[in-house]
Amino acid sequence: MSNPDVFFDAATQALAAAQASNRERWAGARALLASADVAWCTGIGKSGLVARKLAGTLGSLGRRAVFLHPVEALHGDSGSVRPNDVLVTVSQSGHTAEVLRLVGTLQVPTLALTRPGSPLAKLATAVLDTDVPFEAGGALPATAFTVATTIADALAFSLGGTIQHPGGYIGAMARPVRDFMIAAPLVPRDTPVVDLIARLGAGAVLLEGGGIFTDGDLRRAVGRSPDALARPVSELCTPSPVTVLASDPARVALERMERRDSQISVLPVVEDGAYVGLVRLHDLVRAGFGL
Repeated sequence: MSNPDVFFDAATQALAAAQASNRERWAGARALLASADVAWCTGIGKSGLVARKLAGTLGSLGRRAVFLHPVEALHGDSGSVRPNDVLVTVSQSGHTAEVLRLVGTLQVPTLALTRPGSPLAKLATAVLDTDVPFEAGGALPATAFTVATTIADALAFSLGGTIQHPGGYIGAMARPVRDFMIAAPLVPRDTPVVDLIARLGAGAVLLEGGGIFTDGDLRRAVGRSPDALARPVSELCTPSPVTVLASDPARVALERMERRDSQISVLPVVEDGAYVGLVRLHDLVRAGFGL
């Protein structure tokens, strides 16, 4: 068994080489796909997996893309391809017979993710270079697969688009915060802390004029001072808390809770300059993973 570092080193070097070799190729590849009605992505074996991934990513970005198996295409499935479509072929060797035959059969522009100078590259309208200086997998395409997948992703995202992913974690995190927020008590600033204990069921209360008081604040306050329960909440609250807009994507709320030195589990939600509720980490995680 090879040292795992060999695979990481090979991938790192190959990706750097691919970035350099494709620097002048992106414009032609993007222009070809941008003008297409449908991108038909094709390949066999591991290259076929890259083609499937590319079709899926393009679809997730709102572009019409379909995986087309080259053998099935040669047996009738290519009949759906139209003149204003583009064929995107993936073949590391550039010698895959079924792919070459399909390119020669279809009268549409072809973008090839392959080795420059290969038979496939010579037939293509535009080429993105997937060649690797060293294949860590030997006869099996490990490094080449990594490079081809990265090139395919870079191509798809360079075209832009609006994410079409309503389900799962990604879909949940794109929904607005207002879909997940809950109501929270809004209390006068001079309210004694003892009067808020029964109102902390949601994890926090919000203060009129600004501020938040959480169940964590209650525990810390009582631990520091026995007379904390008699003091006004304005003396023990967080006066200028981190907030999130009701219209912000849920991922923004999640990032503001987690990407900080000390994590927080609840955020005030603001709309038109006023508090309208709370969003809790617990609810976002549950919704995001569909639990």
